Parts: sequence; C-alpha cells; structure tokens
Amino acid sequence: MTETTADDVLELFCASAGTKKRFEDWKSDPRRAEVAPVVLAHRTRVLYRLAEGDVLDVCRRTEHALGQVRREVGESVPQIVDWHPDFAFTHTFHTCVERMGALPTYQRFREFSLDDDDGQRMLGKPAKDVIRRLVGAGCPQWQAQAAMRWRIGNAYYGFLREVYTLMQLRRRGIDLRVHPLADALFRVDAWVGRRALSLRVGNKKFRQGTNSGRKTPAEQLLADVLPPLHFDTIELGAATAFGEVHLPTAVHLDHAAARLTDHGGTTSATHMN
Repeated sequence: MTETTADDVLELFCASAGTKKRFEDWKSDPRRAEVAPVVLAHRTRVLYRLAEGDVLDVCRRTEHALGQVRREVGESVPQIVDWHPDFAFTHTFHTCVERMGALPTYQRFREFSLDDDDGQRMLGKPAKDVIRRLVGAGCPQWQAQAAMRWRIGNAYYGFLREVYTLMQLRRRGIDLRVHPLADALFRVDAWVGRRALSLRVGNKKFRQGTNSGRKTPAEQLLADVLPPLHFDTIELGAATAFGEVHLPTAVHLDHAAARLTDHGGTTSATHMN
C-alpha cells in the first residue's frame, strides 16, 4: 500500500536552517497546539487509490459548492475573505478523505464538518464562531453565511482540482506524493523525487505567476534546501463557468507529465486555460 507520512515530508523539505525554523515555529505556535499532532500523525493513503472515474463521479454528483452565492456577495466580507482557520483547509480535506475512505462530495464534506467530532473542531465550529462574531458586530447574518459558503466552497473546488491533477499524473507514470504538511507549511501541492509541484489557480487574490499574490511560493520557501530542489508549476486559468470544477485538459496534463520526467532546469511552468 502506497503511503506518505509527515516524516517523509520532513526528511525531504525540512533540510535547511530556514525550513527547520519554519517547521519549529509552526509546531510551537500556540494556535497550532491542536493542529500539529493531527497533521504530524496524518498518513496519505486513500488519494493514491483513486481512479479517474472516482473523481469525475464526485464532480458530477456534488451539489453546487457555492450555492447561489455570487462573487460580489461572496467577497464582500473582508474578515472572511482573509480568514485562515487554525486547521488549514487542506488539513480538513485530507482528514475527511482518509476518514471516509473516499473523495467526498461537497454535501458529504459539509456533513463531516458539522457532524463529525474532528470535522467540527477543524472547520465547523471555527466557521460558526467567525459568523457569530461578525453578526454580533453588525454584519447581516445572511451576508456572513454567504461569504463563508463562498470561502469554503472555493477551497473545496480547489481541492478537487488538485486531486484530479494528482490522479491523472500518477496515471501517466509520475509517482507523485502528497501530504497536508507539505501543502500547508511549504506550499508544495505534490512532489516526485526532489521535484516539487505547485498547482496555481488564476485568482488575483491568491497566487498567480511568480511575483504576485499573497502566498509565498514553494521555490522561495525552499530555496536554501540542499541538494537543491527542482520546481514545476501548473497554472490554471480562472474558471469560466460559475460553480463548475475547472479541470486541466488531457493535453496539458500530458505536457506536464513529460516535463516532470525531465530533470533538467530548476523551475518551469505549464499554463492551462
């Protein structure tokens, strides 16, 4: 059974003074007192067993993750647009997948967040607490709830895109590995050998290109790791249809797979529109 642990992540990426400090700061952060034990104990298994039909079936069956919320409403509450729960979204998604033994639809993920003890602790209760504080400060409840739906729904769609890309590249013979510690701490969405992959969605509020956006890219966070790591990026254009999962095309995945087998160079990118 293919498995990836936090030790695998640390052995590869936590190999310089800078990355060791980043890890120790994260682990000792009081806000991470509950987070670190969960993430460090996580084992990625289920994602490696997914077939193309599994992912496409979820994309077909999932309810609209954004509901009826439109962008102008979804992005109208800055405190939610910029909200980052103690458990990063990727932690909750990965935990849900391993707990269920399958990739969840949005409705199943919502049930996990609201009904499962770990799901409540990781996302359900923190989200409700944010909404409650905002309503108490004068924000209309419908607006706060809509903004939270937009925030979580977009994160869910992003996770589906990453899972689909992982599955397709593994089908093409690339032994990609994933773990929530690598994603949340080092911005590495997947890796093979010493080559780190970032999947970036065209959204000006997040990462787009190498010099814009609010998230520091993996190639900067891991620049001092020796021997040097190699970096690849798959840039996805913004979704063109409201509420649809924006998946890479077979042609672009073929190009990405071909490049990932070429170990020349240090940084490259594929743009998928």
